[in-house]
Amino acid sequence: MEHSFTKWIVFFILFFPVSFTVQAEALPHAEAVLKNYAQQWTFDGNIEAVNQATVSSRVSAQVAEIFYDVNDRVEKGALILRFNDEEIKTRLWQAEANLLAEQAQLKEVQARYTEAAAEAKRINDLYQRKQVTRSALDKAEADKAATAARVNVLNAQIKARQAEVEQAKVELSYTEVRAPYAGVMTRRWIEVGEMATPGQALMSGLSLDDLRVVFTVPEKQLTEVMAAKLDVLLPTGEHLTQLDKILIPAADPKSHSFHIRLDLPQKINGIFPGMTTKVIAYGSERTVLVIPKQALVKRAEVDGVYVLAQQRVVFRQVRVGTDYDDGWVEVLSGIDAGEQVITQPDMALLYLQLQHD
Repeated sequence: MEHSFTKWIVFFILFFPVSFTVQAEALPHAEAVLKNYAQQWTFDGNIEAVNQATVSSRVSAQVAEIFYDVNDRVEKGALILRFNDEEIKTRLWQAEANLLAEQAQLKEVQARYTEAAAEAKRINDLYQRKQVTRSALDKAEADKAATAARVNVLNAQIKARQAEVEQAKVELSYTEVRAPYAGVMTRRWIEVGEMATPGQALMSGLSLDDLRVVFTVPEKQLTEVMAAKLDVLLPTGEHLTQLDKILIPAADPKSHSFHIRLDLPQKINGIFPGMTTKVIAYGSERTVLVIPKQALVKRAEVDGVYVLAQQRVVFRQVRVGTDYDDGWVEVLSGIDAGEQVITQPDMALLYLQLQHD
């Protein structure tokens, strides 16, 4: 019917521009009313992976093989890169050989110490019976002490050799780089044949199984948002509620804002780190002035409405607030409760053109 009314106005504008006048009250209109709505704040959020990391080299060695590339899926513990291990193996074999040699020496010296201790005891018994001189006893005790010192030195050397062996084994284990968790490779920082140094980045990856939304809240709204019900609108169009809120308890010193994390359910299809999302927080109810959304019109980048006042139509600039899902929009300034707004702005414009002509 409204479409027919519009055609009717156009018809008379074209063919009877002077003789016909349309009554303003005939235009479709509605009243600006006060309604109760929950306070609502909308924030931009970013989706990120809970588990994301860059594995780095812990040895100085040449890359021998790379088993995965960007976009490849890997399982936890999978071998993703191997270094040339010949030099480290050589050091390990040398350390093990030195350890075996010194352990053999220790056995020999321990045997000599046993003999020296027995000889010193025998000489001491003879000395007590006045059958040997003091110098003979001193010599036996000196031999025993020297042998004991040699045992102590070899024990210390063996501990050092054992440490060298363990260190070589650890370094050898570093020549195989494994995935810390199941995920997807996102970046490759080195090529086969290149020389890596300790701390150098090798491969980056992340897990798509565990994702979260991170958004920023100004300090002045933090208390209200932490107590509010949250609705996350994902890029797929899916709404998620009842997600646990995790506050990072440190404000940005420049913006004085806080980061809040929301853990998403596992394995959501079509959602990837780096995507953006909307987080809507619903607080306590308040009374707001609202008008139907269809009454709102933009003219030269200005929001406004056509108001029906004293049988006349006038354009009124307004400042709008929250856009509600039930077809109403909040008006912060520009009109008062009870005023009538035209719900078909195009018809109001035609009416004004008719009156002007």
